[in-house]
Amino acid sequence: MATRLQNLKKFAVLAIATIAISLSVSAQTWYIYGVYTWSAPHPVGSFYEYHHQGEAVNIGGLEYNTIYIQNPSTGNQLDGAFRNDGNQVYYCKWNGSSYEDEVLLYDYDLEEGDFFHDDDEHAMQVTEVTTIIDNNGVSRKKISFSFIGLPDATEFWVEGIGSSRGFMNVGMYEPAHDSDGEMYHMLCYHVEDDVIFVNPEYDECDIDNIDESIAENNVSIYPNPAKDVIKILNDNNLNITNVEILDLTGRTVLNTEKTSNINISELPEGQYFVKIYGETTMVKKLFITK
Repeated sequence: MATRLQNLKKFAVLAIATIAISLSVSAQTWYIYGVYTWSAPHPVGSFYEYHHQGEAVNIGGLEYNTIYIQNPSTGNQLDGAFRNDGNQVYYCKWNGSSYEDEVLLYDYDLEEGDFFHDDDEHAMQVTEVTTIIDNNGVSRKKISFSFIGLPDATEFWVEGIGSSRGFMNVGMYEPAHDSDGEMYHMLCYHVEDDVIFVNPEYDECDIDNIDESIAENNVSIYPNPAKDVIKILNDNNLNITNVEILDLTGRTVLNTEKTSNINISELPEGQYFVKIYGETTMVKKLFITK
C-alpha cells in the first residue's frame, strides 16, 4: 500500500474514464471527483482528468485493452492496460517504455473476512458482502472494505463496475481531512449514454454539461484557507448564477448569488465544498475555514 500511495499523483481527480471492464462489452464511463490536500505552500483544490480506452494490445500472448489518461496539464498519455479473467481483473502499468508485470486489480470472488493485498502494511479486509440493484435492474455484488491500521478509511467495489474510488484507484484510501493526500470519489458509472450506477453517497452525477478543462482552470476561491469572507476569482468571465457551500456530509450551509465578499464567518472551522454554477457549467472546489 505504501508503494501505491507514494505513486499517487500530487493532485486529485475529477476523472472521466472511458474504458471497458470486459473486452466484449460496450464502452463504459466512470465519473470521479477528487480533491487534494497538501501542506503549505502546496495548494488545496481539485482537478479534471479524462481516462479512455485505447487500442487492444497483446502482452505475453494475452489480449488487453489500453488505458490513456488525458488532462489539461499532461495531455494524452498511456497509463497501462487491463484484462478480465473470470471474476478477476488484471492490470499492467506502462512505465514509459514497456509494460510492467501484471498485478491483480480486482477479485470479485472475495468474501467477508478475506484480505486483499494482505502483504501491505495497510491491507484491505472485506467487512461486508451485499447485493445492489443497478439502474437497469441488474443485481451486482457489493464488497465493502476497511484498511488495517486505518480506522477511518473505507472503500467498496461493485461487481463489473469497480471501486468507489474509481476503476483504477483501488486502495487509494481517503486520508483524515487534516492530512496530506488525495481523496477520490466515483460519482457514477455510464454505459454509452445510460447511467447504470450512482454512488449512494451522492445524489446525482453532477458533472454533466461541464466544460471540464476550461471552467476548472479559470475559477478559483480566494483566500484559501479563509476566515471571514471568500471571493470567487473568475478569470474566464463565466456567467455565474449562484454559489452553493456544502459541508463534507453534502449538507448545504450557504447559498448565494454573490461572487465577492461572501460571508463565511459563522461557519465552523473545517473543510467545505463550493459549487459554482454557471448557465451551462458547474465547478466544484474545496476550501478551508480557519
